[in-house]
Amino acid sequence: MFSGVYDAAGGMIIEMQRVNNISNNIANLNTPGFKKERINVQTWSRIWGEANANLPIPPDTKAAADFINETVDSVPHLDKDYVDFSQGPLKYTGNDLDFALSGKGFFLVLTPQGIRYTRNGQFDINANGILVQRDTGYPIVGENYFRTHKLIKITGKHLLIRSDGEVYVDGAKVDTIAVRDFRNYMNLRKVGDASFVPINGETPVLPPKGTYLKEGYIELSNVSVVKEMVKLIEAQRNFERYQRVIDSLGNELLGDTVRNLSKV
Repeated sequence: MFSGVYDAAGGMIIEMQRVNNISNNIANLNTPGFKKERINVQTWSRIWGEANANLPIPPDTKAAADFINETVDSVPHLDKDYVDFSQGPLKYTGNDLDFALSGKGFFLVLTPQGIRYTRNGQFDINANGILVQRDTGYPIVGENYFRTHKLIKITGKHLLIRSDGEVYVDGAKVDTIAVRDFRNYMNLRKVGDASFVPINGETPVLPPKGTYLKEGYIELSNVSVVKEMVKLIEAQRNFERYQRVIDSLGNELLGDTVRNLSKV
């Protein structure tokens, strides 16, 4: 009976996290370059299989009992958030400083915490003539930064940014907008402002051939509000089902306890 309570409680925890993810996705529906979050649920059989693959645990032993108890005491079903990096739809804006990345890769922005990676290509020029990200004001990193630590500065009247990222001012090339990619997107962690930082030793690499900048476009969020609302309703209903299971098991347990006490 207690096992059933653990399972139902674990299900409630998962559905609560699912609701949080969906709510965050919907809140960022209009955030350029935003990537929706999902939750991955591991079953008991998978947890046990992974444990035995790393360190075989014979059944019906103290080691097996300890593993089961530790896992039950944490969360009955392990869950993990992950990011869906599928490309969002491109929207035409007509703004000369709006750029969408067609294909894989990320723009680089320089923050007080270091370089972050984003798909949000809404640019602007600040009062100092530096090319920055419009929403945050963070400078856009160019290839020159890795050699001289200089930022992309626009000092002339006529700005041209080509599809390969090369930046020209009054006909003279001044820099190239840096674009980088990663081999394993699972090693990217969200840090706000629809941006990411690499973890676990993941290092940026050059984007694959075929990636280019599309002027006058922005990449929208890859969130579908209709699909998210459907998932939200499903998660809320599942939560209520798990809650009813716990109520039912609790009433049954209470009844057994009363009957046993009456026999004492």
